[in-house]
Amino acid sequence: MMRILIATNSYPTSKNPTRQVFVKTLFTELRILGIKADIVYNRFFRHFRSYLGSGNFVTSFLKVAAMALSYLPYFFYRSRKYQVIYSQGSVLPGIFVLLSKPFHRAKHVCYAHGSEEEYLLTKGLLFRISRFVLKKSDMVATNSRYMQQLLKKEYGCEAVIIHPGYNHHVYFYEPVPRSIDLFFAGHAIERKGIDLLLRAISEYRPFYMDNKLSIHLHFSGGLEHQYHRFAEKAGIDTLITFGGRIDEQLLVDYYRKSKIVVLPSRREPLGLVGIEAIACGSLLVASDTGGIAEYVRVGENGLLFENGNHHDLHAKIMKALELYP
Repeated sequence: MMRILIATNSYPTSKNPTRQVFVKTLFTELRILGIKADIVYNRFFRHFRSYLGSGNFVTSFLKVAAMALSYLPYFFYRSRKYQVIYSQGSVLPGIFVLLSKPFHRAKHVCYAHGSEEEYLLTKGLLFRISRFVLKKSDMVATNSRYMQQLLKKEYGCEAVIIHPGYNHHVYFYEPVPRSIDLFFAGHAIERKGIDLLLRAISEYRPFYMDNKLSIHLHFSGGLEHQYHRFAEKAGIDTLITFGGRIDEQLLVDYYRKSKIVVLPSRREPLGLVGIEAIACGSLLVASDTGGIAEYVRVGENGLLFENGNHHDLHAKIMKALELYP
C-alpha cells in the first residue's frame, strides 16, 4: 500500500491552535480512508506562539533552524519508506523535500497554497526558490482556478486544482439565534484588509451607531496595535467588540451566531475561512479578489465588493443586512 509523508511548516498545536488546520484535516481524512500517512512539521510551533507579521530576523532564523532539525531525521533516515512526499508550500518545506530527493527518491507533490502570490510582489529570492521547486516537483497542486492561472503565467508550471476542503464534522449549520451582525476573524496583516473594514465603519459611523449593530472583530499579528489605535482615534472603538486569536471550536460558535462574516482581503488565493463561514450559515461579504469569487454565489451565500474600496464594502454590508435582517 502507498505510504505518504505530509511535510508542512506550521501545524495546529496547543501554542498555535489555528495554524494550518486544513493540513490536520487532510492528514486525518487520509487515515480515515485507510491510507498510511505520517506528518512532519516544524517543532518551533509546538513550543512558541507565532503571529503572522510580528517576526524579525531572529525569530525567522529560529524557525528555519527548527524546521531543518525537525525534517532531517525524516528526509535522510526514514523517508525511503514513503512513495510520496507532499509538501504544503513551495519554499518551506518544498526546498527541503527537493534537496533531499537523492536520499528518499519519493515522488514530490508540491501544494502551492498561496504564498506564491506574495512572492510575486518583489520577485526576489523567495520567488526564484519557489519557481525552482515548482518546476522540479513531480506534481504541483493548488487551491483555485485563480492560482492555477497565476502559476502557469508567472511560474511557468502546470498545476491541478485540489480544493483544500473544510472539516464538515466541525463547520456545519445549526439553527441558533444570530446575535452578532458583523464578524471578522483573521491575521492582523496588510493583505487581510482589516483597515478597509475599520475605515468603512469610521466613515459611515452614524449608520452603525443608529442601527446598534453588534460588531465583533478578532485579530492578532503585526498590525494589531495599529488597528486598535486607529479605532480609538476614529472614535469607533466603542462600537466594536475586539478580541484576539480564538481556537477552532470558538470560531465555529462565532460563525453560527453571526449574520454576516466579512472577508475584506486585498489578496486571497482562495479564502478557506469564507467557505467555513458559509458552511455555518453566515452570509459572506468579501472582496472580489483571487479565488473568492469561485465559491461566492452573489445574492445567495454572499456578496462581493470592489477590492480595496471601503465605500463599496459599506454598501455591500448594508445590502447584506437587508438580505439577512
